[in-house]
Amino acid sequence: MFLTGPVAMFAMLLTYPDEGPSPRPWVTPLVFFSLPLLFASLALRLALPVLKSAPQPSKDRTTAAVALCIAGLMFALALGPALDAIGLFG
Repeated sequence: MFLTGPVAMFAMLLTYPDEGPSPRPWVTPLVFFSLPLLFASLALRLALPVLKSAPQPSKDRTTAAVALCIAGLMFALALGPALDAIGLFG
């Protein structure tokens, strides 16, 4: 998010007009959460097989569970602005 933050601010400056609402309010959340969601989906892809195959009391299983929790948090953080940008929240 530290890498995509400045790029998202630049995208916001380019897509918002001087007056009135933006015709593309979804661009800024898309740019801001693109790289973190890519890594979250990669964590999901790598963590699920580890949870299935690792024995119960192992560090691999704990690390995979933490990665899934962080991926879920990233998805929840990205879902709010995305739904707000398309007008589903009041």
